[in-house]
Amino acid sequence: MHLQANKQEWKHFLSAAEVFWQKNLPPVEDDAVILVEAFHQDLRVTLRNLAVANAIRMIRPARMVVFTGVEDGWHKTLWKGFDVSVVREFAEAYGASETIDVWDIVRGSDAEPSFDVSQNIAATDARLAKLPRLRENPPADRVRYGNGLAAFYEQQFRQNVIALVTSHVDYDQWGLAVDVARRSSVPVIHTQQTGCLKAYALFPEHDTGTGTFREELTRQIGDLFENQVWTRREELHRVTELIAWRAKVNLGRPSWWRGGTSASVDLSNPAERAVLRTHAAARFGLNPDRPIVAVFNHAVSDALGTNRELFPTLADWFTETAAWAAAHDDAQWLFLDHPSQALYDSTGFFGELSKKHKKDKHLIFRPSAAISKNALWSLTDLGVTVRGSVSNELPAYGIPVIQAGWSEWSSCGLSTVVDSQDAYFKTLDESIRALRDGAELVTEEQVRRARLWLWLYRSGSDVVTPHVPQWEVWPANTLLKTMRATFRHIESDADPLFSTVERMWTRREPLLTRTALS
Repeated sequence: MHLQANKQEWKHFLSAAEVFWQKNLPPVEDDAVILVEAFHQDLRVTLRNLAVANAIRMIRPARMVVFTGVEDGWHKTLWKGFDVSVVREFAEAYGASETIDVWDIVRGSDAEPSFDVSQNIAATDARLAKLPRLRENPPADRVRYGNGLAAFYEQQFRQNVIALVTSHVDYDQWGLAVDVARRSSVPVIHTQQTGCLKAYALFPEHDTGTGTFREELTRQIGDLFENQVWTRREELHRVTELIAWRAKVNLGRPSWWRGGTSASVDLSNPAERAVLRTHAAARFGLNPDRPIVAVFNHAVSDALGTNRELFPTLADWFTETAAWAAAHDDAQWLFLDHPSQALYDSTGFFGELSKKHKKDKHLIFRPSAAISKNALWSLTDLGVTVRGSVSNELPAYGIPVIQAGWSEWSSCGLSTVVDSQDAYFKTLDESIRALRDGAELVTEEQVRRARLWLWLYRSGSDVVTPHVPQWEVWPANTLLKTMRATFRHIESDADPLFSTVERMWTRREPLLTRTALS
């Protein structure tokens, strides 16, 4: 973890946290252990993990063991200035009995796990090398480290582990822990980096074992949405409209990368959209009277193979979609890169694909940062993605989306989710013909479902607690001062952190919610 705070402020925070948790955590009377991951360099991420872990410990007393450390590949690609001693101080203040530097233990290991971890290793290799596609033979040290990690986790989960709390569920250091937890029938709590406190959960009694963690989560969230949210649509109508407005002006992630005026969507009616559409189309050389399909590139090396997808990789999907579009000039195509493309691609993938289709005048390739949300929303008649957040944002404003894979909300009925490559291209073809005929591709029900999802994501499942300040409470000194005040003045018996985690834990629900949904 990288500490970007004044050392004195850090010491004050640690002192206040230590006293609070010493006074509030119940004694441990057996050998129960809760395992907590602290591999991320942002202290806001670790804060969420530790807070949730302690809320579980209030229900089920257990020792807390924290995993940390930074492997060379992560250090070179992403983490800067990672300091294990800072993590150790943080964990101890929250009552951890042990903090293990996993990298220090595993880097020289030749241990082998009892299960195949090759997919996980290959996905990690692609991410760290920033490659759009998996390498058939990752470097030997990557393979050795992945095997050693999995074997280490198998050893750790032989204890009486009551839960794994983690900020990520992909790659080797996080994903292998999740895999071993599932194999060991241990609940996995997956905290999120957005809002105040958001978390997903996979409990072993609800785990079918037939898909990845994310596949299981997609199915369970869909069931909860259908049975506990959609059934309350009339009751929630007013608040969903408020959340739809908030999403338009980008008051929250996942669109955190679109800050400032370029992030807002203030179109109120079809007439306003038509005026801006004419202007934006002229700017990009498009005909506003013909269908425009926007295809949203992903972070091409990110978490490959961790949910259900129709193509071998995100790069394959984007490449084959462009090839199909080149042969279909009955629509205009706007291909957009990922806003953080450089952080996920070292090969120039997007630029090379753009050059390949330079002669296809009905295909336009542009950096996403070069177009505002206002312009993009006015131009897009059909959005196309695999798992991007546009598949829940666009339908909320009446714009249809086709998904060539699953995201966490794909079972909630917001978009058109196809289940094969043939069905994908067939759906594209049928949708473009329908647009040319003037048909509406998004239904009123899909719009309502999308707005309900925005409410669930940004409000209903976002627990407001002073123990976890809003993500935007930053820089670090500001966050630590806020937390110090919390520990010195809050009474724990009425704090939402504890009551909401207890409800999720006892009801075995797939996500944390502000209030009981049923």
